[in-house]
Amino acid sequence: MIYTIALVIHILISVALVLVILAQTSKGGLDANLGGAAVNVFGGSGASKFLRKWTQILGAIFVVSCLFLAFQVSKSPVKASSAAEKMKFDEGKQTEAAKPAPAQTPAGDNAPTPTPKDE
Repeated sequence: MIYTIALVIHILISVALVLVILAQTSKGGLDANLGGAAVNVFGGSGASKFLRKWTQILGAIFVVSCLFLAFQVSKSPVKASSAAEKMKFDEGKQTEAAKPAPAQTPAGDNAPTPTPKDE
């Protein structure tokens, strides 16, 4: 349950980080795209310092989230190994089902089955 919640939070952090990075440009950041309106919203320094700060914060949270998820996965190796065993078991069933059934002759018929040379 905790793993699922942490995974959802991790995905949200990833999306937010991508959006913050994409909002930045090499020439002026978000304030250049908004035609100076960002100066009024973000203050005199514009959006570049604001976005840079949030990129660093979200990057740090992303790293912590990655480490937490890795710890959660390594803490429960039983589930991963049982899933691998199930896959091997299912593959065995598939190969067994893929084998052709042996040809059976009726019980009263003692005649040999024709081979390609006999025909």
